[in-house]
Amino acid sequence: MSFIYAMSDMHGHFKILKETLQIIDLSSDNENKLIFCGDYIGYGADSYKTLNLVKELTCSYPGQVYALTGNHEHMFLEFLSSTPNDIWNYEWLRADKELDTVRSFISNETINKILNLKIKCINEYTYFIKISKVIKDDILKRHADLIKWLKKLPYFHETQKQIFVHAGIDEEAGEYWKWGSENYYFCSKYPHSFGKFDKDIVAGHIGTCSIANNANYHSVFCDKQSHYYIDGSTVISGCIPVLKYDTDLDVYTSFEKKITNDNVNEWHEYVIK
Repeated sequence: MSFIYAMSDMHGHFKILKETLQIIDLSSDNENKLIFCGDYIGYGADSYKTLNLVKELTCSYPGQVYALTGNHEHMFLEFLSSTPNDIWNYEWLRADKELDTVRSFISNETINKILNLKIKCINEYTYFIKISKVIKDDILKRHADLIKWLKKLPYFHETQKQIFVHAGIDEEAGEYWKWGSENYYFCSKYPHSFGKFDKDIVAGHIGTCSIANNANYHSVFCDKQSHYYIDGSTVISGCIPVLKYDTDLDVYTSFEKKITNDNVNEWHEYVIK
């Protein structure tokens, strides 16, 4: 009996990721697998540590742990490769609230440099354009191996039963989805899809609260046909949902925290129906 685990959209929440990894069993059976479905960075304060941990796990468990690329990784790489006057420098940095993502990657020396530049610049646009080069030079120098690894991440992972992906695929392409799906579908497909497909599609990207039309819903969402959505909007919920698949029993489960009589938090597994 082996298991396939999947999680997605941790968005720089390193401590929550570390806690959630306690659920994952990769040691008892080398056939057990963990699929990370993208969006390791953005929003949280520990994007670098989160991304680096995912990389370390893929290296420590080759053939067991897989990491896919999400739209936030894609946008980050576009920023790093953009030309000095490309407006994307401004757009990406402006979207990085308080520069939380950037700060997690750069040195204190570089932080001081960009703070000094802020004093000298007359407007936000000029400021972001000027600091973009300083930031990119630092990241590309200090994290060359990490960025090289990030560039090689695939868009999907396929098993006999599932297609794991960050956002989705072009389902109208049917059996030719690998060739019919543009990169947009894999990383940024919106809105979500419901219905029957040849394989189960496991995706993140869109918060399950939106899919369930319930602001308080942050668990794995299943359409009871072929779709499993696992983005629990961690920035809101403080949790990272885990989908677990039993390859022998052909059963999907997930986990929730419950407080025991001793006031201790414990993970409880439940069947997704």
